[in-house]
Amino acid sequence: MKISKWFISLFALYTEVVLGCRIYPLEILHRALMRGPLMTNINSSPNQWSGRTTLASGSATVTVSTQTVNSDSLLFTALEAALPAGYSTQGRTSIASGVATGTASTTAIYSGDVVSLTWETPNDITSGQALAVNSIVGGVSFSIRTSNGLTTVASGGVAMWKIVGKDLEGVKVNTISPGNFFTLGWANKQARPNDATVLWEIRRGS
Repeated sequence: MKISKWFISLFALYTEVVLGCRIYPLEILHRALMRGPLMTNINSSPNQWSGRTTLASGSATVTVSTQTVNSDSLLFTALEAALPAGYSTQGRTSIASGVATGTASTTAIYSGDVVSLTWETPNDITSGQALAVNSIVGGVSFSIRTSNGLTTVASGGVAMWKIVGKDLEGVKVNTISPGNFFTLGWANKQARPNDATVLWEIRRGS
């Protein structure tokens, strides 16, 4: 009986402590052995240590304000969702026999992008014609043509293309202002044409 009362008292004290630390009931059942899901508060506040932040379309960086961050903090980031369907940065596009153009569909293309083009095989080259981008419909597609726009491909060919600097890369921490803020940005410093949600968490380094 004494053992039972001691155990109940200890369990009651443990429950009081973990609830005081804002640990949720599901965690209470597992925390001692760390066999269950952990939960963390992501509500916006001056001293938050985790959250969801939008890295906006057209911007390569974003600032997160929090008093919790320090110069020796460990920051973990992840993207909550993938980029839109059809976000291809390279591919192959056929140019049919008897025509001079072909269309490549991708949501990654925007005005001002640099596109590298080449024929798939030497047999595709007609009269020494190279390839060029004819027109761009932002976020939809772009047109490929033979360099003079007139010479047709006699027996059909395949153009290989790659949008330079658009390869998907992760998010990194750019700067930290201890006790004030930190900045996140795309690892290759290239803005994206769509919003992306970044999940982040701060852990103490020492």
